[in-house]
Amino acid sequence: MKNINKLLFILSAILIVVSCTDEDKNPFSLDALEQAAVLRTIDVVSPRNINKSAPAGSDFFVEVEADDFQGGTRFVSMEVYLSLLDNFVDLEGETETELDDENISIPDVLFTTIPASEFTISSDSGKPRYTLNINGADAISTLNIGDNLSRVDGGDIIRVRLAMILEDGSVYTSNNVNGNVTGQFFASGFQYDNTVVCILDSPPAGDYTVVMQDSYGDGWQTSTGSGGPGITVTLSNGDEIQVGLCSGSASPYDCINEPSAGTDTITIPEGLTSADWFFPGDFYGEISFQIYAPSGNLIASYEAGSAAGPIPLNLCNE
Repeated sequence: MKNINKLLFILSAILIVVSCTDEDKNPFSLDALEQAAVLRTIDVVSPRNINKSAPAGSDFFVEVEADDFQGGTRFVSMEVYLSLLDNFVDLEGETETELDDENISIPDVLFTTIPASEFTISSDSGKPRYTLNINGADAISTLNIGDNLSRVDGGDIIRVRLAMILEDGSVYTSNNVNGNVTGQFFASGFQYDNTVVCILDSPPAGDYTVVMQDSYGDGWQTSTGSGGPGITVTLSNGDEIQVGLCSGSASPYDCINEPSAGTDTITIPEGLTSADWFFPGDFYGEISFQIYAPSGNLIASYEAGSAAGPIPLNLCNE
């Protein structure tokens, strides 16, 4: 009898440990799982750009997996919405283009609805998957930009938002789930941003001015709490240039020794095929900056708290 009781106790302990471990990993409670649903990102083409000069030659692809935690029995359809985010509203009149003074952002427009029947069952996971393809010209047509395309700047965003519809009418999308769902656990962001670009044969040569601020006044902390790299420009000739505000002795590059604000210059030589700009992040949400082309036009503007990633430059007026 003692051995039986001991075995039952051990089994109970194992069940408790397993339950706690699963609960820690899963952002949904067991009860909530019966109502929850996610669209997991399997693969997405990067970088995601739409060429303003030839949008029909630009395509956005993403493969998603629908998981309703009930073997696909509740999943009805996936709705696809598009919106335009105007990132260059120049209320101060700092650029030469007067049309930049008007915000031409467009809210969500339904692009298409994909029924669950058009998803295919994955041999890897046993769950329904679908590869969505959106052509740049179709996106512009859906948003009804039409003759106003000239008012769209390089660096503006065409956002793709997905919504998962269940049989009871429930909708799961980017604006009604928490970070545990959109982040690493389910990798279900529900939305993807495509940057409007003007593809040039070569980046305009000359001096680019980077105006930098730090709201706390202790220099830039980008990828770490003590410093990290600055804005990095990688040239097609192999050269790499960094700019930023020094964070004590923790900045491993030739930074500007001004804790609150400073200006630096990046020189792009003639004859290059590319110059890729990258922002390493804003660890404390204090970093802001503006980039001006050799022409004097404002081509990028980042507010404090901006995420790390490639810097899309508005070169459409260069």
